[in-house]
Amino acid sequence: MKYFLLLVTFLTLPQVFGQVSDNFSDGNFSLTPTWSGDDSVYTILDVAGDFQLRSNKLLPNSSFYLATASTLSTDAQWEFFVNLNLNTSSANYTDIYLTADQSNLLSPSLSGYFVRIGGTTDEISLYRKVAGTATKIIDGADGITNTSNNTLKIKVICTASNDWTLSRDITGTGISFFTEGTINDASVTGSSFFGVSITQSTASFFQKHFFDDLYVGPIIYDVTPPVLISATAINATQIDVLFNEPLNQASAETLLNYTLQVAPPTLAAVNLDLTNPALVHLTTSTAMTNGTSYTLNSNNIADVSSNVSGTQSVPFQYLVAENPIVGDVIINEFLCDETPSVGLPLVEYVEIVNLSSKYFNLNGWKLGDASSDGTAQTAWLMPGEHKVLCATANVDSFSVAVPVSSFPSLNNSGDDIVLKDNTGLILDKISYNLTWYNNPAKEDGGYSIERINPNDPCSAADNWKASNAFIGGTPSAINSVYNITPDTENPQIIELIALAPNFLEIYFSEGMDSTSLKNMVTDINPNLIISNNYVLSAFPNMCTLEFATALVPSLNYTIQLTGASDCWGNTNVLLDQFTLPDLAEAGDVIINEILFDPYTGGSDWIELYNTSSKVINLKNWLFANYDDDTISNQKAIPNNYLLFPNQFVVVGKDSTFVKQNYPFAVTGNFIDADLPSYNNDSSTVYLINNALVMDKVSYTDDWHFKLLDVTDGVSLERITFEGPSSNLNNWHSAAEAVSWATPGGQNSQYFPAGSSGEFSYTSATFSPDSDGFEDVLQINYEMEEPGLLGTFTIYDDRGRLIMELFKNELLGTSGTFKWDGVKENGTKTTIGTYVGVFEAFKVDGGQKYAKRKVFVVSGKL
Repeated sequence: MKYFLLLVTFLTLPQVFGQVSDNFSDGNFSLTPTWSGDDSVYTILDVAGDFQLRSNKLLPNSSFYLATASTLSTDAQWEFFVNLNLNTSSANYTDIYLTADQSNLLSPSLSGYFVRIGGTTDEISLYRKVAGTATKIIDGADGITNTSNNTLKIKVICTASNDWTLSRDITGTGISFFTEGTINDASVTGSSFFGVSITQSTASFFQKHFFDDLYVGPIIYDVTPPVLISATAINATQIDVLFNEPLNQASAETLLNYTLQVAPPTLAAVNLDLTNPALVHLTTSTAMTNGTSYTLNSNNIADVSSNVSGTQSVPFQYLVAENPIVGDVIINEFLCDETPSVGLPLVEYVEIVNLSSKYFNLNGWKLGDASSDGTAQTAWLMPGEHKVLCATANVDSFSVAVPVSSFPSLNNSGDDIVLKDNTGLILDKISYNLTWYNNPAKEDGGYSIERINPNDPCSAADNWKASNAFIGGTPSAINSVYNITPDTENPQIIELIALAPNFLEIYFSEGMDSTSLKNMVTDINPNLIISNNYVLSAFPNMCTLEFATALVPSLNYTIQLTGASDCWGNTNVLLDQFTLPDLAEAGDVIINEILFDPYTGGSDWIELYNTSSKVINLKNWLFANYDDDTISNQKAIPNNYLLFPNQFVVVGKDSTFVKQNYPFAVTGNFIDADLPSYNNDSSTVYLINNALVMDKVSYTDDWHFKLLDVTDGVSLERITFEGPSSNLNNWHSAAEAVSWATPGGQNSQYFPAGSSGEFSYTSATFSPDSDGFEDVLQINYEMEEPGLLGTFTIYDDRGRLIMELFKNELLGTSGTFKWDGVKENGTKTTIGTYVGVFEAFKVDGGQKYAKRKVFVVSGKL
């Protein structure tokens, strides 16, 4: 700044010819120059690195002064900085004595000239004082000092011919001086002192007077042309142009002295500001374009000293904050778990992007999570621009970032992120969790989660994934996973959940247009009347139908949706079925096949079978084992799964391994879920629902076919659904012909139980060769009374004892048992004709029943 530079030059000169220069940089006012008066009630204070003279008297209704020698009275210039942190009044003002004939500035006989700052009309005026009588000779504008913080630069010039000029700059910079007035006055001649006098009333005015950069010396003549400092677009048609000093009005208001380098618009009018002669107002012929950068040129501009500038240029931009609507600005990337860093700063951040052609000022916008909001500071967001938002303390971690006070702490495992404008309008909201990484290896931290397609209207979890950038993220840049390929696939129904008594939840494969869900045509067979359709968000992936009547359990309904579309407008006729599951009772679902000794790399699995006519939901059903004399280690089926009548389902940890190793596995009949550990030698499998045991099997490895050398990967299959679950006679090793297991399908050893009379064979021929066809002899019996003891013995066609299956075993009124073709000595029986003898006795020893029947052991020759 021109005046400041000239003033510094003079202040560095030694004090000669009665001049004064003091910026108090030496920290005192006792030397160079020496001040006298009420020196005990003034002090030097460091104000942000700048030493200033400050009042320090703590006495109400008092006046006090400082003075220093000064003999300049004409052909001189006085300039000083004043900061009054108070509203002036008739009892609170400051007098700066330019000339005085004595050092006591409070003397009733003093003569000189002084500038009063304040007084009744809160003005800056010039006075003369003759023998103690003060007269105002330049009356400044009223109300100038009626503020709580008056930062002023004051300049007074008196020429050799006694022409006085009073100027003030209310910015305190010395750039924009305004002339309060001029007068010719020579009433007082000569001077001995320059000084400061303060008058204050109450304690609220104490220690609020500051002075600096005092200069008394020769007139500083302006020989430098005005400098163009800035151009600012005030509105669409007004540009304010600021120079470094007051301008000659004629040159400042000559329109041809200004041009806009980018046109349209052209310039239509020019006016010099009425209060700041360094400020010019330009009016354009048409409105400027928002967001456009312009260059203002000026030429032939003269200052009040007739110094004329050449061509000068300054750039500026016309920016007006516009109001956003939903979709204009979106959340594009965020880092919620910053440790361990793979290259990004250890700072949580949220990146937003402007998808519109509008210009936004982020000041006052809100960034929040599920519990609190932070406030963004001033920053412009241009069309297409990315901006990083972070905590105020962390802005230096990025090349460009917007500080957010009270930045929300984002939870690592999941949280909401909400972006609002300064009116509270929610512009975007996401609710993330760990699945949004779509990469378990990156869930532990250090990677941001990036939006894939910013044009996706829904932007659900499938539109986000962990960053592929080598540093872990792309703050303020295009996302590493960026892909704007539009969605052209039709939505699908992925799940229907019927809830008692009359609700249906419909889940879709992607986010849907909420309006289309509300207006879709729904046809249901058997017919159901819809009383309510609940759609709870703008782009939901589900809706809930409420029916006027209760659903019938286990009844299969068909539903058809017409007009339901995804966020991209893709639509199709959607057809599916649903059923309200029934309440299960013990025995409705049974354990049908067990693999407790899996192949290397595999896991245990259990097959269930629905023996009832009900549709049963297996969600939250439990598997358990028996440990420490109690039912323990319960593992739940986590998801909905409807098991229909006569349907099989396999439950285990790794369905893929099972399907790869068992060719007879039935695809689609699998539930991936954890199971308790089941021992290879023996264990108990519990199936539990609602704290009730639905079925239980206590097995041992002896239940396997005894001629098998290896049982790894061989399942135990239930022979009949009706037979007891924990009876070894109702279980057998799966057949070799089906690769030792039939997961999800009918067992290879399945024999429907039957009886023809008191004692019968399910089939009179069997072949114990593990080919899956009649591998065991199944014997069925019916007794007329309970409590009998039974014996079953097998002989060959020569009457020789082959095997005694059991002896004196307590029988039920009916039952089934089996023989796997292994003889008493543990060898396999040969092909031939055999006789089975079944005897039943009363407990008291009387024979109740005895019968023999022939059967055949067959095989390949």
